[in-house]
Amino acid sequence: MTNETLTNAWFHRLKAATRMLIKLNGGIEACAELTSLSKSQIGRCNSDKDPDLLPIPSVIRLEAECGNPVVTRAMAELHGCQLVNPDEQGHDDRCLMRDNAEMQQRNSEFQSGLYSAAGDNVITPNEAMRSLRDLQSLKQKISDVETGLTDVIAKGGQRGDLKLVYGGEE
Repeated sequence: MTNETLTNAWFHRLKAATRMLIKLNGGIEACAELTSLSKSQIGRCNSDKDPDLLPIPSVIRLEAECGNPVVTRAMAELHGCQLVNPDEQGHDDRCLMRDNAEMQQRNSEFQSGLYSAAGDNVITPNEAMRSLRDLQSLKQKISDVETGLTDVIAKGGQRGDLKLVYGGEE
């Protein structure tokens, strides 16, 4: 891998995380209000083809607003690190089976898009961007499943909430 390829991969990983952060905060206009940046600057940061990235204070503000450190997580991963929140408590509203099903669905969408893009033996930048977005979505759901599994471990196990119902009776 050349330095240029590494730089391009790093840049596109941060752009994908930035787009996800903007989406999580309600889009370009909402982010402009939250950060006091112009809509055109947020739009440039959201664009695949523009080299602008969000300023760090804006990233911190938007991550705090949506409660998801998506850009910070991407930066940590680029350095081989992983974010851990020691204050995170168990998620009683989580459903491990539902999260797993959603993870499988997102994996199928990612694979389908990638296979479709590679079907003509040429992957265009737009097809690669779409696959990158699908992969980012999959990684988010994988994180949810990991959290669910660690919650089960921390609790010493978990009884499922599934019940068999025959003809309307339990």
